Amino acid sequence: MTGADGLSSAVLIPAYNEATGVARVVKTACEADLGPVLVVDDGSSDRTAAQAEAAGARVLRLERNLGKGGAVAAGVRELTAEVIVLLDADLLGLTPEHLRALAAPVIKGEVDMTRGVFTGGRWSTTAAQKMLPQLNGQRAILREKLVRLPELSSSRYGIEVVITDAARQGEWKVKDVPMEGVTQVTKEEKRGFFKGVGLRLRMYSDIVRTLLGGRRDS
Repeated sequence: MTGADGLSSAVLIPAYNEATGVARVVKTACEADLGPVLVVDDGSSDRTAAQAEAAGARVLRLERNLGKGGAVAAGVRELTAEVIVLLDADLLGLTPEHLRALAAPVIKGEVDMTRGVFTGGRWSTTAAQKMLPQLNGQRAILREKLVRLPELSSSRYGIEVVITDAARQGEWKVKDVPMEGVTQVTKEEKRGFFKGVGLRLRMYSDIVRTLLGGRRDS
């Protein structure tokens, strides 16, 4: 979408085995009217792609799992909008108003990036946001900033660390946007306790590896 008073925008949702929740997020994104909605199916083995398409998204299917960073990088290459709104596929409580508020400062040219901050949702996700808001995956970013991050493709779950570090080093203009009542389905809820814990540990490993890599390069 190209607004009369701002830049064009699109919504990008990376998703891996998110068939149970992706349609909910896609429908909300479509209702927000922020331009095309692209779901990158990151090598899923379930019906993620079919559910996303049925809800109104265009789907880019990856043959193998590249991780969240790789999926986002692939999606950015597909899109031409000047502003990319990044959303996780497992959100609860999301409304079109949340998305418009997240995107507006970037679309209007006021900042280079916005970052969503969950408030008033479930205790676990709200507390995590207060401790590590830089890891929130809900953002609106100028596309030109994302395409200049070659490490994005290999970052996997470290993607938010890569973006946050680039914003700091590049002195981007950044604004935090409260997302009242928004939360996420935990990995343990989606995959079962033991598999969920394994996935969570893998996520933390990607984040730590990205952090350490950034320190070596700095």
